[in-house]
Amino acid sequence: MRIYYAALEGFEPSRAIARGRRGTALSALAWSLLLWALRREGLETLPETGLDARGRPCFPGREDIRFSLSHTEGWALCALGRAPLGADVQRISPRDEAFAARLMSGREREDFTLHELWCLRESVYKLAGEGDLRAMRFCRRGGVIVPPLEGVACRLYGEVPGCAAAAAAMGPERLPDALERAETRELMTNI
Repeated sequence: MRIYYAALEGFEPSRAIARGRRGTALSALAWSLLLWALRREGLETLPETGLDARGRPCFPGREDIRFSLSHTEGWALCALGRAPLGADVQRISPRDEAFAARLMSGREREDFTLHELWCLRESVYKLAGEGDLRAMRFCRRGGVIVPPLEGVACRLYGEVPGCAAAAAAMGPERLPDALERAETRELMTNI
């Protein structure tokens, strides 16, 4: 598995190498990041896209390619692998203690920031395709993140400036130690 991120700053959606699915600059950035990552793996075009039975974007007929996209204010993230995976990025913003107390258990508040926990929950949700985000419970044991689903591995990342990021994987897929940054100019055509 590889996980890439890119900045929206300097990105021109009209020059994007891939069209977004939501008509926004961040969506175009995320899908362009996916195409860029696939090109690094030897595919020149996006395979036909669709939705799986749980409503997640996928490449029907290409079970050997799994991906997860996320975007937040100013950034996009793309995880690409061969086994089920999920990834999320969230801009860190001030939140009050009462809000955090409603979403986090006491143990979670000791082990994670609100944004880290939310990224972990989103990553596992994207991986599993089901569940109640607010009911998912995580903890750390010996420095290792323990997710609510057996057989799932999770990891937090701090490379995206001003953001929390996380990924979750199942099966033989190994989570990378670090994210890789894609240069925004590489996600646009040279018109």
